[in-house]
Amino acid sequence: MSEVNNGLPGSTEFSSDVLDAAINWLVKTQSGSADPHLQAACQQWRAAHASHEAAWQALQVNESTFRQASALSGRVALDTLTSSARLRSRRHTLKVLGLGVLGAGAGTLVWQQPWGTMGADYATAVGERRLFNLADGTRLQLNTSSAADVVFNDHQRLIVLRDGEIFIRTGSDPISAAGRRPFWVHTREARLQAIGTAFDVRQEAGRTRLMVEEGVVAIHRPTAQPELVQAGNEYLIDAQSARLQPNPALSASSWARGALVAKNMRLQDLAAELSRYRHGWLVCDSAVADLRVSGVFQLEQIDQALQGLSQSLPVRIERRTRFWTRIVGV
Repeated sequence: MSEVNNGLPGSTEFSSDVLDAAINWLVKTQSGSADPHLQAACQQWRAAHASHEAAWQALQVNESTFRQASALSGRVALDTLTSSARLRSRRHTLKVLGLGVLGAGAGTLVWQQPWGTMGADYATAVGERRLFNLADGTRLQLNTSSAADVVFNDHQRLIVLRDGEIFIRTGSDPISAAGRRPFWVHTREARLQAIGTAFDVRQEAGRTRLMVEEGVVAIHRPTAQPELVQAGNEYLIDAQSARLQPNPALSASSWARGALVAKNMRLQDLAAELSRYRHGWLVCDSAVADLRVSGVFQLEQIDQALQGLSQSLPVRIERRTRFWTRIVGV
């Protein structure tokens, strides 16, 4: 069992397995439904080894420290921490414990987000797409294999995109006594402020993809001035820049209407998109990877979509099992 530096003040170094277990016990005992037997089991685990108690105490110190952060002026820190009393998972706990500062000039505190799906407020499985109506009238749609947290309070409306893709149509916020609250989406690379809008946000490896369908979205990054994105525009945002995508090959929000709309898209890229909606292995042979495809592909009928490719392009579909599919040349 390897030892790791956990970054917890006053802690000895202990394994990630011990940290996982300590967080699991913390979640269970603070869930509001912990019974005496559970408390006793937690005590027994803590007493079983010195590293168990060390991890437990380190988490207690961190939780206490960051609860005190609610007195700070940074609105995101306040909003997040005061909404995090219900710790639901290892990643959700680490969201609270990993508070950090985003940009010296921003004057706003944010956390290191718990990227993943475990314990998320809203999540979808592979191939699943779901629509949620939020309390402020916002319509939140999650694409395949996606996860997001929703943090609403008196001062703001915040959605944390952990993984995958969401489409948002912001509500009029009639329940707020203080008037329409600011609406934010946080990703790994940026904070996005919606200004009466409908927009798509996708978390990719090392970057965020933003497409604005209606209204305006402001991109906020730690080391740059906010940048306004108008309706009809798509941007890629990474640690260095936010770049306009002039001719995207994929209609970013078409999935919210049950389809993929491709425009002169590489066949390999289309296969990668379709593979997101199904279990198993769907790949494109390199010999036909650069063939171009345009069309509308129904997400509920991916096998039919693949068959359609074989009828319109010089390709055929190889299937070994229902979980192994390859597009090859004829």
